[in-house]
Amino acid sequence: MKIRLEGTPQEIEQAVTALREVFEVQEVSGFYKNRGQSVLGRVYVTVQLLARRVVHAEATRITPGKPSVGRRTRKELEN
Repeated sequence: MKIRLEGTPQEIEQAVTALREVFEVQEVSGFYKNRGQSVLGRVYVTVQLLARRVVHAEATRITPGKPSVGRRTRKELEN
């Protein structure tokens, strides 16, 4: 896939770093400055979905009919 990023050089650098957490980044183009006096520019990134990704999550078991602290029952949500 190809993704176009637009922003300042620092914003684009941060975005590419974030993309590396979700995709296999295969290629990042050079920075193309926008026309005129703009400080923004663009970069083209070629990525591929990662084959396997480990997701760490926490879960809380809820007993049916007994909402956990801070949670509302379905009846409460419907009102």
